[in-house]
Amino acid sequence: MNRFLDFHTIGGEYAALGEDIARGVPVAAFGVSDSHKYLIAALTEGRAIYLTADALSARRAAEAIRTLSGKRVALLSAKDEVLFYRRALSKDALFRRLTALYEWQSGADVLVCDIEAAVQLVPARVKVFSLVRGRETDMRALVGALAEAGYSREYTVDGKGAFSVRGDILDIFPVNAEHPVRIDFFGDEVEAIKPYDEVTGERLPQIERLDIVAATDVTVEEGERNKLDELLTAEERRAPAASRDRIRELCEQLRTEEYRTDFLLPVLSCSDDLLASAPRETLLIFDESKLIRDKLDGLYREHGERAARLLEGGEALSFSVRQYVPYENFNSFSSRRVLALQTFAGNVGFFDPLKLHNFSCTPVRRYLNSLPDLIGDMKAWSRTGYRAVVFCGTERRAELLRGEFSEAYLPLAPLPERAETFRGIAVLPDTLEHGFLL
Repeated sequence: MNRFLDFHTIGGEYAALGEDIARGVPVAAFGVSDSHKYLIAALTEGRAIYLTADALSARRAAEAIRTLSGKRVALLSAKDEVLFYRRALSKDALFRRLTALYEWQSGADVLVCDIEAAVQLVPARVKVFSLVRGRETDMRALVGALAEAGYSREYTVDGKGAFSVRGDILDIFPVNAEHPVRIDFFGDEVEAIKPYDEVTGERLPQIERLDIVAATDVTVEEGERNKLDELLTAEERRAPAASRDRIRELCEQLRTEEYRTDFLLPVLSCSDDLLASAPRETLLIFDESKLIRDKLDGLYREHGERAARLLEGGEALSFSVRQYVPYENFNSFSSRRVLALQTFAGNVGFFDPLKLHNFSCTPVRRYLNSLPDLIGDMKAWSRTGYRAVVFCGTERRAELLRGEFSEAYLPLAPLPERAETFRGIAVLPDTLEHGFLL
């Protein structure tokens, strides 16, 4: 649906809201259902960060904004753990997070994240290794760099974050890829880049370029190791007697691992604040500000209490609490481009809106396989001049529904580039969880 709708096409209060957003006015929209929120976010110009109170809301928002806009949308998830140092911690959440950050830093239009994901430290820049077929790349240097970037060298590649080397062949499963990839070298020239199915071994179509995102969000800069040595020594000296042995064991483990752990992010120069570091022209969108603020307060309260308990037990260090960005960073966003979207009118909390817009949203029922009801409503809407876009989720369902609509003599039409020229009913294979009426 890329550019099918815009604020002015819909008209009314939407047009006024769009103008205020474009002018950078701090603005709030009240009376909007979830689908209307996603539509407004999809219609905004420029880059945006869309904030929600929880991970499920973030996932729904990302899917809907992608469907309604056709934009590049990245979904940033929170890490499973930031305080407790565990070598065996599952890295799936970290890999998803690094992939989303890479997409955002490489130009994605919208970054969607829940507030927990937003308060956790991020790398100032995600390291990426780019291989292009026909170009020269020092294979030996690449192998060393991949190990430095968190990839583990294995005999066979069984999961994301692993690679293996056999002669002039490099097999790797990039953390940002759906399938592992075999890279054939001829000397230092990348001769072929061939994804394959990790279960069946089936060869997939060759590609011309492969971007390999680092498997860690930690970069220890030149000269930082001495600083870290001094820092850990100081932690050992001031540890309470009851937990001194555990603190010393933890610090020694960090040294053994050569500081390649996000446990040290609060004291490394590679770390950054996601929202504070976003380009100034980025639009920050708050989906239900009160829910976000309540979740934020609970997160910081629990995080502080847990950090204190772990420190007392020798399982955290004095700087571990700084895995979250300072709470004060969320007190005001008045100098940023901001938009609050709320079902009910109320205090926005994170900024003072200069313009308020009120909407009366009309949701569309979920038909849940009630085909006669759907066809009946479509006929009624068509008679009164409404145009309809139906989302089916798959191409197969879309084909079946087009057949049913044709037999019911409903006016099917392809979806044009602009809504002004659209007449009839378009049936799409895309997914939208809840419908709405404009």
